[in-house]
Order: sequence, then structure tokens, then C-alpha cells
Amino acid sequence: MTEDGRRAELLAKLLEYSAAHGLSEVSLRPLAAAVGSSPRMLLYFFGSKEGLVREVHRYARSEQLRLLADTLEHCRDRTEALRALWRWLSDPAHHDVIRFFFESYARSLQGGAWEGFGEASVREWLPPLQRVLGSETEATLLLAALRGLVLDLLATGDAERVDRAFEALLASV
Repeated sequence: MTEDGRRAELLAKLLEYSAAHGLSEVSLRPLAAAVGSSPRMLLYFFGSKEGLVREVHRYARSEQLRLLADTLEHCRDRTEALRALWRWLSDPAHHDVIRFFFESYARSLQGGAWEGFGEASVREWLPPLQRVLGSETEATLLLAALRGLVLDLLATGDAERVDRAFEALLASV
């Protein structure tokens, strides 16, 4: 396997691990063991733990954007697109990666290895949502509302109530 291939494989494993366990409190040795590598190889590929964290975040954002594009690509209208997006966001199968997203988003407000994650995420999600909704203002409002609804869902597990709130949001856009 090429170096690029090994690096890509490590990034996928690191994202999977991070989604399940987070990255905030883990050191390189147990992280390396969990992904079938060594601390030395992680440092070789990513330079430092901070570099690793930044690359996992970059990779996670690129995967989210790919999934967002795939979700919105075949939708005929904005209602169908937003419902498809909500189904993906609210699917329990994606809750681990969404928890990792919110951990990273919150940590980005403090700087360090997470710095810029939140801002980049907003700036990357707005254009596809703007294409669906037609305006940056509506895209901004919808993105903030969706993230709030997902946080509520993760915190309470009350899918029925949060789904009703999503439908009310959908009716307002």
C-alpha cells in the first residue's frame, strides 16, 4: 500500500474511533493501538497530535460535505431535500459522528488543535443549503435551527417531539 493509501486508511480509522470515543482526552499511544498503528507512525503521517486532530477534522468535514451533496443531489424540491437531510441527521446510526462534530465544534471556540473547525463547518455547509433555499439568510437560519434540533435530539432522545419541531421549521421555510 502506498503512503497516501495508508494515510487515507488511518484517517478513516481515526474518524471512526473519534466518532465513538472523541479526541479530547486521548493520548497518542492508546489512539495508535485502537487504529492498528503506532505513535511513531501517527507522528510520521500527521506531525503532532494537533496535526492529527486538524487532519481528522478536515477529513470529517469533507465526508460530511460529500454526504450532504449525496443527500441533496437527487431531490426535486427544497421540501424533499430538507426532509432527506433531516432523515440523515436524525438517524441514530449517525449519532456518534454527529456527537464528534459537536464536540469539535464546541472545542473550536477555545482554539488549539480545534481552532477554525466551527467556522469552516459553517462556511462549507452554507453554499449547498443556499442552493436549496435560494438565499444565504435562509441557509444560515436553517443551518442554525437544524444544529439546534440535532443537539436537542442527542441530549433528550425525544425523537417524536424533535421531529414535530423539524416539521414546524420546514413549514416556515
